[in-house]
Amino acid sequence: MSSMLEFPAILTRELSVRVLDISASGCLLETRRRMEVGTTGTLQLRLAGTDCTDDVEVVRCDAVKGVPSLYRIGVRLLWTPPRRAGSIRHAVASQLAELDQSDAIVAS
Repeated sequence: MSSMLEFPAILTRELSVRVLDISASGCLLETRRRMEVGTTGTLQLRLAGTDCTDDVEVVRCDAVKGVPSLYRIGVRLLWTPPRRAGSIRHAVASQLAELDQSDAIVAS
């Protein structure tokens, strides 16, 4: 084994989730797999017709009562890279800005 090269590696797996709620700081997801608090990953989704990704960390995992193997996962959006076009944080901020503008027009 000492002759083998050692280098950092990443093990990934895809997990289908349903987005129940989303904000500028995190998301509530629903999935069939339990996830450990502290797990990090990349969340990919489509917001307002745009594919978006951001790094996330699991902050809670609760089983849905009465439904076997269904979990609600709370994730916070990590600010590892700066907010950019194509990030979930950018898409949510843009949608909130549009809502604020339309509220201002209605109030006028």
